[in-house]
Amino acid sequence: MKRLMFVVVVVGLAYASVAYGAASQIKVDDDFFAPRAAPVRNVVAGASFQWTRAAGSTGRHNVREDHKLFYSGTATTGPINFTVSASAGSYHYYCEFHGSATGGMDGVVKVRPVFASAPTGAPFTVSWALAGTTTGNRFDVRFRVGTSGTWTLWKNDVAGRSGVFGQGGLPVQVMPGLTYQFQARSLKQTAPTKPSGWSPTLAVNT
Repeated sequence: MKRLMFVVVVVGLAYASVAYGAASQIKVDDDFFAPRAAPVRNVVAGASFQWTRAAGSTGRHNVREDHKLFYSGTATTGPINFTVSASAGSYHYYCEFHGSATGGMDGVVKVRPVFASAPTGAPFTVSWALAGTTTGNRFDVRFRVGTSGTWTLWKNDVAGRSGVFGQGGLPVQVMPGLTYQFQARSLKQTAPTKPSGWSPTLAVNT
C-alpha cells in the first residue's frame, strides 16, 4: 500500500511538469547568447524558451535553428522578443549574421519527454509534444529497456504527440522493477530528413 501511494504522488508531479513553467530566458547580446546552453526543460504547455535583446545590444541578430524548426526572422537591429513552444528534442541554433550552424554566435536548447505514471508494472503514457508545439509536426521516439544497450525505434515520423507504452503488450510488456528510457526528436512533414537532435533521456522506473 505504501508503494502505491508513492506512485500516486509521482503521477501528480509528472502532470505538474506538463502544465506549468515559465519560459527560460535567453539574452541576445553582442555577439553571444546567454546562457549559450540553457537548462534542460521538460515538455511544458506554453512557451519553453524566450529570446530577448540584452540591454545595450546594438548589433544585427536573429535566432535560427539549423533546419528552421524555429526561426525569428531576418536579422535585425531592432527589438527581439521571440518565443518557442518546443517539443522534445535537442536544438542547435545560431544568429545568421554572426554565427553559423557549426559555431560562432550559437546556442543549444534541449527538451525532455514527460510521462504520466501508472500502478507498478502497468502501461504508462509518454508525451513528447503538446498542443501548440511550434518546433515540428512529426516526431520520432525510441526506447530501451534498462540504462544501456541498443535503442529501438517506437514511433517513426508520427503526428501523434503521446503514446501509451506497453498497451496490449506493445512494443514490449511492461514489467515491475525495470527501467525504461525514452528519447524523442522533432521534424517537419515537409523536411523529414532534417530532424532535431535526440532529446535528453526520460527514465521511467516501474
